[in-house]
Amino acid sequence: MRIEKAYAAIEEGQIHLRRRAGACEALPLAMLHASPSSSRSLAGLMDAMGAGRDLVAFDTPCNGLSCAPVASEPAMADFADMLARASAALGMERLALYGTHTGAHVAVEWALAEPRQVAALILDGVALLDDAMRAEFLARYAPRKAPDDTGSQFHWAWHFIRDQMIFFPHFEKDAAHLRAGGDLDPRLLHDLTLEVLSNLEIYHRPYEAVFRHEVRAALARLDLPVLVLSDGTGALDPASEEIAGLVKGARLVRGCDGEAAKAAAIEAFLEDINAG
Repeated sequence: MRIEKAYAAIEEGQIHLRRRAGACEALPLAMLHASPSSSRSLAGLMDAMGAGRDLVAFDTPCNGLSCAPVASEPAMADFADMLARASAALGMERLALYGTHTGAHVAVEWALAEPRQVAALILDGVALLDDAMRAEFLARYAPRKAPDDTGSQFHWAWHFIRDQMIFFPHFEKDAAHLRAGGDLDPRLLHDLTLEVLSNLEIYHRPYEAVFRHEVRAALARLDLPVLVLSDGTGALDPASEEIAGLVKGARLVRGCDGEAAKAAAIEAFLEDINAG
């Protein structure tokens, strides 16, 4: 089925999205991407999903073609509120949420703020940081940038993405911080570099919101069906068991190392909820 592009209007401006209509009245699924990408990064997972439900993948505010929050230092709840209003503008009164990395943090806050709207939650990578890591990541992970008269932003953006593909965190470039399963994908490197450049002066805001997010406390407050996906090699994957343990009744599925496996786990989870 075809994926189409569209916008949802909210007070701050427009939220860009990709959507695929389903063949029946199953619970729709809203999908939230990682930083610093856009809904384009979720197109493969959308294609892998079954045809029975509506899918909507949003560009997070400050990423892709979506507008930014009014606040210059928005909290994770601000991103969640904007996307909840965008989904309501689309007529999505009841939905499931899938979030990966930054998208997972947004999804947690969305589920907490809108329990009548969010029926289920799928988390695919959450950053569990201690206080020292939080401070270091805020200082070093996503530096604030602006265009300059030498064009240094182009060189910087390419290296920023390349280093994330090889190291975690990307600013520690040594053997001890090589990513398990990390590799250099030239096409992805090109695409993500352009994503950063297109939002150069605001790309850092979702990152900083993640690093300020008190996510452990937020996870412990969740009271809805939650699926935690584990792929075994991702930079955030070691935290998957702790995440599942923080959420009462959460289901942990391991071996989700590709889009087909993730899609199968998500569909099985949502079918179980529907049957219940």
